Amino acid sequence: MNTPVLSGRWRLGLLLTLNTCFWWSILPITLTGAMHKMDPLTVTFYRYFFAVIVLWPVLLFKPSAMVGMQAIRRPAVLKNVVLASLLLAMNYGLYILAVQRMSPAGAQLLIQLAPMLFLLSGVFLFNEVFARVQWLGVGAFVVGMLLFFHLRLSDIYSGALVNRDYGIGMLFMCCAACCWAGYAIAQKNVSSSLGALELMVCLNTIGVLLFLPFAKPLLVLELTAFEFLLLVLCGLNTLLAYGSFSEALNHWEASRISATFTIVPLLTIGFVALLQKFPLIIVEQEPMDALSVGGALLVVTGAALASLGRASSSR
Repeated sequence: MNTPVLSGRWRLGLLLTLNTCFWWSILPITLTGAMHKMDPLTVTFYRYFFAVIVLWPVLLFKPSAMVGMQAIRRPAVLKNVVLASLLLAMNYGLYILAVQRMSPAGAQLLIQLAPMLFLLSGVFLFNEVFARVQWLGVGAFVVGMLLFFHLRLSDIYSGALVNRDYGIGMLFMCCAACCWAGYAIAQKNVSSSLGALELMVCLNTIGVLLFLPFAKPLLVLELTAFEFLLLVLCGLNTLLAYGSFSEALNHWEASRISATFTIVPLLTIGFVALLQKFPLIIVEQEPMDALSVGGALLVVTGAALASLGRASSSR
């Protein structure tokens, strides 16, 4: 496999990576704000819709991308595109249903299961070898998750009615993480045939068609200007985050980028705390004690070790 040639502008790569982290960290917050007057499936429909109305004009005015779209005529490529689209749609739907029931901080931390499952899929599906430091990272990740959610888990186990809905949200988020890992595998199988732009056009167009029958698009007329802005940000979030991520890969090592992404839950926790002082959006704050804080740090450390350890073992 050819190693991509990097520009050497690692500072630019870091800046682009941090930009991606910012957009991903505010996603559960903007989704929560958008659901003030809209149901989750309608918000998800618009999340796809706003991406589509940006992507299609770019595709149409880029002849090389239009030529690249012809690859979708091949049955193997079409099969993987459809599979990736379905899994991503399930991820989007389950994610927002989980965000509806969980705090943004809790949701963002639990979805870190997704990249960890994708890393582990390399061991169990593609016979990749994990170094000891990576298994150490996986162990720290699991322990950190248990510590972070220990207050929630004890309440759910005791049968507290107020937290049963939170438990359902956690279940939805775990399923969303599994769907994302499956989507990433399917995308990996098709990425050599379709460019990033062509693939995103396909994924978002199919997503619009899948959610349209369940959406209530006219609810957008009931939104205030600020609520509409939040909805637009939900739609553009993926484009802005993914665009920065794709460009960062040209300037910085993928393993370092993946390790940096682990700070996303910490950023979400920080933004939620900021919103408690400046309540532009009403969001639930995750109950935390010293064990919860330690758990969050363990999750971040474990995920970073698993990512960086992969690069070290490959070298």
